[in-house]
This record gives sequence, C-alpha cells and structure tokens, in this order.
Amino acid sequence: MPRIGLVDLDTSHPRAFTAILKTIPGVEVTALWDGRDVRPPGYDARFAAEHGIPHVCTRLEEMPGVVDAAMILGTNWDAHIDRALVFMKEKVPVLIDKPMVGSVRDCERLLDLREKYGAPVFGGSSLRYAREVTALRAAIASREDIASVVAAGPGDFFSYGIHTTEMLQGFAGSGIRSVRAVMRHGVPVLTVTYGDGLVALLHLQMSAYEWSLGVCTTGGMRTAAVAAEGLYEPFLRTFVAMLAGEEIAFDVASPLEAVRVHCAADISLRKGTEVPLASIPADAGFDGGAFAAAYAADVHRQTPAAAHT
Repeated sequence: MPRIGLVDLDTSHPRAFTAILKTIPGVEVTALWDGRDVRPPGYDARFAAEHGIPHVCTRLEEMPGVVDAAMILGTNWDAHIDRALVFMKEKVPVLIDKPMVGSVRDCERLLDLREKYGAPVFGGSSLRYAREVTALRAAIASREDIASVVAAGPGDFFSYGIHTTEMLQGFAGSGIRSVRAVMRHGVPVLTVTYGDGLVALLHLQMSAYEWSLGVCTTGGMRTAAVAAEGLYEPFLRTFVAMLAGEEIAFDVASPLEAVRVHCAADISLRKGTEVPLASIPADAGFDGGAFAAAYAADVHRQTPAAAHT
C-alpha cells in the first residue's frame, strides 16, 4: 500500500491529485510539507485536516521516513530538483509536476542525479497521458502514414505551454531535433522537426481553454480534443503503476526534452532562426522564482478567503 507525500501546496493540483489518489485502491496520501512560496502559514494544517492527511512535516527532511513516494508540486520549478533530491538520496520515488525544471542546466542536472542515486523519477504534464491522445496514437497504423501534426493549447508560453508540447510528445514521441518559432496574430507558432523528418506545428497561448491535436495522414485528417474532465487520472494511475513495480511507458528525458523545446523556441523568437536542440546554451531557461512570486501575488489579490483555501 503506497503512502504518498505532497510537497508544496501552491496550485490546484495538490487538492485535485489527492482526491483522485484516494479513489485508487491501496493508495494513501499520508504526509505533506509546504514551502510557503504561495500559501500562508497555517494553510498546510488546514489542508491536512480537510483531506485526512496525518503528517504535516515541519521540515522536508522528515518526509522520506513516513512515505513511500513523493510528489513535487510547487510553482517554482527552479526549486524542484533540490526538493526531489531529499527523496532521491533515500531511493524514494518522486513525481515532479510540470514543468519538471526550467533550464537546460537543470535538465542535465536532473539526469545526472537520477543516474547517481538510481531513484525512480516520474512527472511532467498530464496531457502526455490524456485518453484522447492515447486513442489517436493507437488509431494511426504507422508513423510512416503521418504527413504532419498540429497541436494547440492555451496559457502562458512556458508553465502552461509545456502542456501542449508534452501532448505532442504523447502522440509523436520524443526525438525532436530543432525548433523554429514565429509570432502570428500575437501568439507563438513553433515548427518542430523530429530527427526522422516528422514535422509538427505547436500553437501556444491560444485564447480558447482547450487542447487539440490534428494529424494529417495518407488516409485523411484525424483530430482529437482533450476533455478537462478526467485529465489527471491516467497520469496518476501511471505513477501508481510505477510504484507497484510495473513497466510504464515513460522516460524522464522526454519531459526534459519538452523543456529544451521551449528554451529553443524562446531563442528562436528573439533571433529569428531555427535552433537545434543540441546547440542551446546551458544558461537558457525561464525564471521559476519570478513565476512563483507572480503566481503568489495573483493568489493574494483574490479575496482573503480565496487566498487561504
């Protein structure tokens, strides 16, 4: 019976994930710790009481002793590795929420630490495992039948846009070679070229709150729209399957490749060139601390009751 701990309560994910995990037989959410990047003092105790979580850790280092796995859920992606490292050193499996990290340097660091400590690492975006994405992939007989792919989704360029990129990977896999980005009608459009020649278009920051895929094949056009309802469950069930020792279709290099895609796209937008993923400088990335501070400010601008729930 896996005991799961929550690390950082910044977003709606801890609440939603806890509710789903409680429906999976044999799974318990038994501990939490909050770094207070977003939530005020006392929020962690109230959250624990509301959800029947017995352990509210005062130090993150307390948690590996009372859980079998942990989920790193904070908005400051620059802190994700250091949070996860507390568990990796003890061989405790971790799920790191999207974006797993925010820079090329941290992509390499996470891969190195996973190799060093051997702890299972899972995570990224739930869109990768969306039922509609899985069904569309199964409906295409062969990759050779695909002429091109279009993926579109809402939200900001990186923190939310990476959902769209991982949705594309959920369908077409990893192995992206280069990115060229342009602005069209005020939103970024990324031409993504795979090593085998497959070309995909990523439409980020769309105004409609929906994710969609279109696949042009030799047999015609196939499309899928991802429903928000039930979106997290396949993702979390895959994590639980990993904890049970099952083989899962996941390689941490894939969501890290998605981070590199966004780093490359940012450079491409500034320079107007195609950017190979292999050429991105180590310091390329996005500021997780600044994002977390802006997120916290937005939460605190809400009514006091909303900011504390």
